[in-house]
Amino acid sequence: MMAEPSYSPLPLLVTSQCLHPLFHNKPGTMAAILKGIRAAFGDVEMAPYTVVAERDSYEERIYPARKWACTTMKGLNRDELISPMFRALFNYISGKNDPNIRIDMTSPVTTYVEPGAGPDSESTFTMGFLVPEEYQQCPPQIADKTIFFEDRPELTVLTRRFGGYANDEIILKEVKELAEAIKKSGEIGVNFDQYYIVGYDPPFKLFSRRNEIWFIKTKDNFESKEENDSTRNEENKNRETNGSLIKDCDAEQDQKTEVH
Repeated sequence: MMAEPSYSPLPLLVTSQCLHPLFHNKPGTMAAILKGIRAAFGDVEMAPYTVVAERDSYEERIYPARKWACTTMKGLNRDELISPMFRALFNYISGKNDPNIRIDMTSPVTTYVEPGAGPDSESTFTMGFLVPEEYQQCPPQIADKTIFFEDRPELTVLTRRFGGYANDEIILKEVKELAEAIKKSGEIGVNFDQYYIVGYDPPFKLFSRRNEIWFIKTKDNFESKEENDSTRNEENKNRETNGSLIKDCDAEQDQKTEVH
């Protein structure tokens, strides 16, 4: 999604479902096949948003609060971490969960970047898949301990699109140019210390690719670094309380298992 991984998971998903003989004995086979084919070509549920302002070189959007399945890794660059993070999340939606059900792919795939203190310091990367709307209240339980749920609050995002495959070199260029454009327009209350890298397309899509950088703007046009840190700490607390949420969802998951 974000850049070309070492494998193409969506075509493999479609192929395995279409060709495996056991799959043809399950109810809803044709609907599942068609859904898998649509997903392979990028026809998936999208994170909702509203464009509230358009500037000369970027736009302002509001994203409603949503739950995301996430995984975090640290490293000197993002390129080498894409595949293991993506694989962990893709395994979760492919059935490595309780009650072992397949969850539809969504878009975009976001990666929250917390840069290291210096050029030789590791940065923290948190990749996220949007939990589909039907599972927002009660997502399937996580089996992989490297994955967690993030209750992402409503976000005001400043962004613009760019094409191609988003490698580290291109991303740094886009981050710099978007930050300069935002500062030139006189925006205040924008967090330039961290940002999101956002990709919308499967890796085998060659043309008209959609990538974005997101900078987060506060509702009141001002937020101190301490308040930013407080927000991230609150998100970490939300991760720790996921267990109680999952327990409350057991009955609903049993019903969904019977449907699937």
